Amino acid sequence: MRRPEFAPIAFAFVFVLLSSTTALAKDSGPTSVFDLTLGEPFNIRECKYEVLEQQMGMEGIAVAKRNRGLLGKPDHISKMYRYTEAKPSADKCFQRVGPFYTSSPTPGASLPPALPPNNQKVKLVYADSSRPAIADSEDIWIGIQDSKLTGVRFYFQNRNEQNAFQTVSKKYGPPASTEKFTIQTPAGTLKSYYSAKWSFPKLQVTFLSLDTNQIGYDPQDAPLGYLSEVGSVTVQYKVQEAAKADNNPL
Repeated sequence: MRRPEFAPIAFAFVFVLLSSTTALAKDSGPTSVFDLTLGEPFNIRECKYEVLEQQMGMEGIAVAKRNRGLLGKPDHISKMYRYTEAKPSADKCFQRVGPFYTSSPTPGASLPPALPPNNQKVKLVYADSSRPAIADSEDIWIGIQDSKLTGVRFYFQNRNEQNAFQTVSKKYGPPASTEKFTIQTPAGTLKSYYSAKWSFPKLQVTFLSLDTNQIGYDPQDAPLGYLSEVGSVTVQYKVQEAAKADNNPL
């Protein structure tokens, strides 16, 4: 599942993340998130993968290799990337999501080259020894724009909301604004949650004590709503849009 996209205004916002529970200090640069630096060129390695080939029947279903005879139509060979490194033994790597990576191969479709990721979001996978303690639920997502790391989003278990908020406040200070919400369960019970925001010249930080949005990649996934058991922190790097030259002025 995943979150709502950000509207491009004077600044384009892209995904970002926060800093670790133990290493969040006020004097650290505001563009630092965990062991990442927002706004810098994206240079994290991709997790190891292999190319998986599948024989696809005419119905688009994987089939065993077989001889269909002279009058039969040949099966399609479809390919997809499959990560063989589910989690690195040290440090971190990223994994792509979506078509050709996490969905079934499309019959007869050509496998696109695995170019460096850009203008998209990917999963950041840490080794157990280096995963940030505050990000204790779900995947960590990072955004890349113009080949730079421009955003991070992480999730925490709802029962750890107070600790997560204190950690974020320790790094960024008092929030610039807060807003309260309620959501009703089918049984009629009201659940209360809130958002807090911080704004800096280069960053916008958003804290959700309960994240009711989608988590992950597929925008078709239904929102979690009252079923959510996680909160989230999103740190967005403000990318200055270059002024467009008017080659045909009024």
